Amino acid sequence: MLRFLFGAVVGAVAAMYYRDDLRRYVDEKLPGVRERAAEKLEAIGRGAESALERAKSRIGENVRAGQARLRSVHRAEREE
Repeated sequence: MLRFLFGAVVGAVAAMYYRDDLRRYVDEKLPGVRERAAEKLEAIGRGAESALERAKSRIGENVRAGQARLRSVHRAEREE
């Protein structure tokens, strides 16, 4: 417990001492990080849209194929 308290005190003193340097670093680096994150999020969104369109297309094809098969079986039964 004493080590934890000592570490907390040392961390607080270091944060106060390097406050301006930390603030400057965050102000310089954070906008770039946000921009890259926004670009990656946009790319993920485009990929998800593409995947949804492909899935939608395949589902539609399978539904139409199933309907055609059911109709052909129904017609064959009526002809017999």
